[in-house]
Amino acid sequence: MPAREFEHIKKQRFIRPFPFEQFARIKPVFEDFHLLTAEGDLTYPLHQHENYEIILVQKGPYRCTLNQSKLSLQEGQMLIIKPGDWHSDLLRKGQRHYVLHFKLQPASATIPEPRLFRENASPTEQIIASDQGHNTALIKEIEREATEARHYAGSIQDALSESLFWRVVRALPEQSLSPELRQLPQKEREKEDLAQAFASAIENSLSVADVAQSLKISPRQLANLCREYFSQSPAKLLSMLKTDRAEELIRYHGYRIKEVSHALGFSSPHHFSRVFKRLKGYPPSDLSRTESID
Repeated sequence: MPAREFEHIKKQRFIRPFPFEQFARIKPVFEDFHLLTAEGDLTYPLHQHENYEIILVQKGPYRCTLNQSKLSLQEGQMLIIKPGDWHSDLLRKGQRHYVLHFKLQPASATIPEPRLFRENASPTEQIIASDQGHNTALIKEIEREATEARHYAGSIQDALSESLFWRVVRALPEQSLSPELRQLPQKEREKEDLAQAFASAIENSLSVADVAQSLKISPRQLANLCREYFSQSPAKLLSMLKTDRAEELIRYHGYRIKEVSHALGFSSPHHFSRVFKRLKGYPPSDLSRTESID
């Protein structure tokens, strides 16, 4: 299409900064939440928490004791209470805050329950300063789903809780986080670098050895990373990504099998078709009824 047809269009693209964050398999599960308004002075008895609790102050100050430490939070500040913490509210008339309960669920039953905080994190390390209303907006959306009780409300609440959880993680002091959480950003970047290297290999018809060289690691290290992040060998992963790209080119861009085979570095169209059928379960010719191997 001629460029002049786009002269009056301004396009702004907002991309996902880290496309491959699947390693972050810590999943918060929403339980319930309350909006508490103190209509008089009250000291809530000392109690021990079984799950996580987020307290977001709507009208302060909010005062409490946490593990024998006295705390005072102002409007917009948050306190994250972890399982095992001893907590008592010191409420005063007019004070108002949200309370949200959630638990952390591992990716599978064979993985230990993840932790948000490191061992012996201090109570002050469990406080988050004001977030300019972003977290309040998320909690209000969770409240709206609870009130309206429409289809998929629980799933939407889980998704909103997950957004709130990762914002909490990002806002907490790094030194307060558990070792498994502190390594997530590094692992995310490692997986992203790996994915980018394989994407480059597809576009430039590179080999598995070339991928390892581009990452400045040994073939054995590459194999270990591929198994850790993608549960595949490097060769199998490269073939799978190539066939995914091939399907896209044939189905949506009108490429012929011969063109795809050459573009993706296969030795011949027949070789490409065999690999494609083995991985996809059907021949590439099924993508276009008029296509034939030539």
